[in-house]
Amino acid sequence: MECAERRLVLDRSFDEAVDVVLDAFIREGFSVRSLDGGDLRGGRIESSRRYALLDVVLPELTCCATTLHADDNVLVGCRLALFELTGSCTLLTAENPMMRFPVLADLVSKVNERIGCALRTVGESRTAVSAA
Repeated sequence: MECAERRLVLDRSFDEAVDVVLDAFIREGFSVRSLDGGDLRGGRIESSRRYALLDVVLPELTCCATTLHADDNVLVGCRLALFELTGSCTLLTAENPMMRFPVLADLVSKVNERIGCALRTVGESRTAVSAA
């Protein structure tokens, strides 16, 4: 799959989804860095809507990333976002900015391949519906 962003709707709680996603990407050899997270609850809404934002990078590419500003490391990796939709449903988005630069994408094609493997693991771990 050659797209810059992928989406999965996971039939699992937010906490379970975070655990499965972390496990899948770590198993594929990615280093994971937490960027942000919290509660999207606004004002009077009683229920919580949590989110987590993560960067994942292959250790082989961190030498390239060290010359970049910390926020730009995602260029050589992947930015993951998890959003709690309901108590038992979580949206996962995975953005691979490298795919916007075909020459660079050819040089590090294994990033996209390993992102795909990790996302397949997440999708196969339990019921998941592809959103894009």
